[in-house]
Amino acid sequence: MAAHESQMPFIRNLASSDRKLRTSALESLQSFLASRPALADADAQKLWKGLFYALWMTDRPVPQQRLAADLAALLFRLQPACVVPWLRAFWAVVGVQWTGIDVLRLEKFLLLVRRVFAAHVRLARENPDTIPALLAVLAEYPFDPEGDLRKVPVGVRLHVLDLWVDELDREGALADDAAAPLVNGLGDLVLALQTCPVKPVRERVRDNHADERLPWGKAKDTAAGDEKERADEDDDEWGGIDD
Repeated sequence: MAAHESQMPFIRNLASSDRKLRTSALESLQSFLASRPALADADAQKLWKGLFYALWMTDRPVPQQRLAADLAALLFRLQPACVVPWLRAFWAVVGVQWTGIDVLRLEKFLLLVRRVFAAHVRLARENPDTIPALLAVLAEYPFDPEGDLRKVPVGVRLHVLDLWVDELDREGALADDAAAPLVNGLGDLVLALQTCPVKPVRERVRDNHADERLPWGKAKDTAAGDEKERADEDDDEWGGIDD
């Protein structure tokens, strides 16, 4: 894997076994990002390639989990103009690197994707004005209906389909009226995947779009319950005296 830590010396230190060194590197990275008034797509991708490499080199579960959470939280250090390039770069780099991840390292990158998706949701709750831009990024990458597997491998697509409702729930978006445009928008993106040319994606959509935690899933569940109750009442009606 190509490393880009030479452009920012602190990236290598994010994978250090020395906790103080890791903390110092993270603080340097946070300060670097916070100081940027704008971020070109190419620069954002170089940064994420370096961060991908840092997680690649990080050993032991607890440091891996901590780094995945820290990398996802970098989103909240950015100035507004940098948010979209940063997120687009993340999905672009993940898409390019995904098929090269060996099975021993896969778990920590699955966690990174989960944490970054959760950061999308958290940002939407904190700043609902960002929802259209966030939905546009997600529509371009993990929920892309065209099925371009060179851009977004099937493993990434299926993983995001597995986690999106869980993270909406965990981040409190399903109980937040202000986040309703995000929830409904994601529902529309997922529903559009019914025509995706990738068969496993279409199959996964049928499983999770009707999740009972979702507003429309609750409605279906309530309707089904009402229908069952009426059927039970019909069964209980007196049918007269048997001969």
